Amino acid sequence: MKNEKFDLENLPRENIFKVPDNYFDELPMRVQARTSGKAKRIPLVSWSKQRTWASVAACSTIAILGYFTLMPKQDSLGNEALSGVQNTEIVNYLIQENINQTDVAEQFENNKSTKFKDSELLDNLNVTDKDILQSIDTEHIQEEI
Repeated sequence: MKNEKFDLENLPRENIFKVPDNYFDELPMRVQARTSGKAKRIPLVSWSKQRTWASVAACSTIAILGYFTLMPKQDSLGNEALSGVQNTEIVNYLIQENINQTDVAEQFENNKSTKFKDSELLDNLNVTDKDILQSIDTEHIQEEI
């Protein structure tokens, strides 16, 4: 084979492609005939009971985890927080919660793990003599004597 250069200028200029007669006049009718009635829509996502329940379970799990993750945490109360509470408020709270004095006394008796002397307990309570005298009903004591 000879190695000749290919020259586009020397090519014949004739149209080798032929279109059948009335092709473009009949084309819209052919396309419409093929597509009418045969078009079937395929959904991208098919829904079922399992998929619905799985969606509900996933949303519930996210909501529960979000609640416990973002829920404000309560810190423990220090000694200073309770020092401002008056004794009458504590007594009213115990009465409101239906806690009897005997129940409180039984809790102290049952708690044998910490053994304190009575004087140590009074020192740790930070109660003044004035508070003790206010809590004692002196009218009943004088009548009994």
